Amino acid sequence: MEKRTSARLAFRAKAYIHWNNEEIEGQVENVSVDGAFVTAPSQMHLNDVVALTINDTPTVGINAKVVRLTSTGMGLRFEKTLHF
Repeated sequence: MEKRTSARLAFRAKAYIHWNNEEIEGQVENVSVDGAFVTAPSQMHLNDVVALTINDTPTVGINAKVVRLTSTGMGLRFEKTLHF
């Protein structure tokens, strides 16, 4: 069952996740107005709040919540909807 409320766009860009006084480098795989999937090594847990910066975009320090964890990365839901 699909839980997403907005369409995802395939989008690849380097990303930085700021969490627990660390900066973790990753790769955005897809993005929507309310979230993104980022491949990165993770020790995070569901519901952790992070700040996401995506290279070459105006997305700098966007607060997001970890809503999904996989063996390769994490699904993040933005606190505020992005406007493109």
